[in-house]
Amino acid sequence: MRRGLALAVFAAMLTGCGLAPVAPSQNYATVTGRVLDAATNNPVAGAIITVSTVLTATSATDGSYRIGNVPIGQNEVQVQPPAGYVAQQSQYPIAPQPGETVTVNILLNKTP
Repeated sequence: MRRGLALAVFAAMLTGCGLAPVAPSQNYATVTGRVLDAATNNPVAGAIITVSTVLTATSATDGSYRIGNVPIGQNEVQVQPPAGYVAQQSQYPIAPQPGETVTVNILLNKTP
């Protein structure tokens, strides 16, 4: 009985503190895009895309990738091309806002 009362009081205190929980999607952003061969516009699978050196994804067979839970504010998207390719641009600065989806398409050139 005492434990139930204590839990009820604790729950009431938490509810009454005035702090509404914020959903994770409002605290973070998402980065999506495609990795493409610059000459043919064909998708390139196997590229490793990194945001702020922590969050990574690998491009799928259709060249697409998606990275969720990206911190808001200044970040950098980096690409590590698969064997046989070099990146036209290795870094892409972004500054996502809360809940935003940022699209970064990446072009790769075949190595000679």
